[in-house]
Amino acid sequence: MRLKTGSCIFLAFFHCIVGTCEAKAEESVKKILILHSYHAEYPWVEGINKGIERGLKGRQGLEVQTHYMDTKRNTSQDFKAQAGREAREKIATWLPDVVIACDDNAQLFVTRHYVGKKPYFVFCGVNADPAVYGFPASNVTGIIERPQHKASIELLKQIYPHITRIAFISDDDPTSIGTLSFLQLDLPAGIQVLGYNIIGDFELWKKRVKEYNREADALCIYMYHTLKKEGEAVSMPPGEVMEWTIANCDIPIVGMFDFAIEDGMLCGVVESAQEHGFEAAGMALSLLDGKDIKTLPIKRANTGVSMLNLKTAKKLKLHIPEETLARFERVIE
Repeated sequence: MRLKTGSCIFLAFFHCIVGTCEAKAEESVKKILILHSYHAEYPWVEGINKGIERGLKGRQGLEVQTHYMDTKRNTSQDFKAQAGREAREKIATWLPDVVIACDDNAQLFVTRHYVGKKPYFVFCGVNADPAVYGFPASNVTGIIERPQHKASIELLKQIYPHITRIAFISDDDPTSIGTLSFLQLDLPAGIQVLGYNIIGDFELWKKRVKEYNREADALCIYMYHTLKKEGEAVSMPPGEVMEWTIANCDIPIVGMFDFAIEDGMLCGVVESAQEHGFEAAGMALSLLDGKDIKTLPIKRANTGVSMLNLKTAKKLKLHIPEETLARFERVIE
């Protein structure tokens, strides 16, 4: 009888120890939710994911999940509002310790609802002034995105020195709208801007491109991913937009993202999505390690990569000296 009682006590003690260990193990696992404004196949998103993966590599005790809002292809306010509700429901049910919230729609429809509340948020790829969303906050910090337009135009002048008149054109995504005011600042000397255009309709886009092809020396395109054909709710494939644009443009086109140069624009000093992801991951880990968020101020991504599409240069019959070509960090052939 005593043996049985002792066994019961021992078993109860054993289960208690195991239960405590399991509870502690569960507590030691930290959760990071990667919240994307857009869809998984979008090149900018792919770059951010690669940067986050590199930033988290080797870190033990993490559980990571990714949620996509898909608001680049589906741009109606109703869709975005529903995507925001679904993302907030994901946060409420999964209870992450840190959310890495990427691009402006994630801030507008999700992060701003948590200002001053749990969990921590680290944003990246944000074009608007963070103050618009109520940042910084006691639980929010991150990395802002700013266009490298001055450096991109100066880069173009190295291979196309006689340009004096340029025009800016972009789609009507919040990314473009948030960037517009910054595109109007800090232009190279001697450059006249013929217009800044935010466009959602593809027919109007085609009209503007043809006008500037006659009137400008070069065209600067920021984004081209939310254009729609008349009567359609879903955005056109960006490759289709750029294929038409390049085919109908005899002047150089400057881009500000790596995928834009890959899609056929001539050149640009481009934003690095991987840098945004890598820096955001580092901030998230610092918060998980107990670092005070006040020591992690909002900062600007500062790595620009000079890119050239050599095939486009040949189409435009531009001669690029070898010493100039050697200055580009990445060349698409």
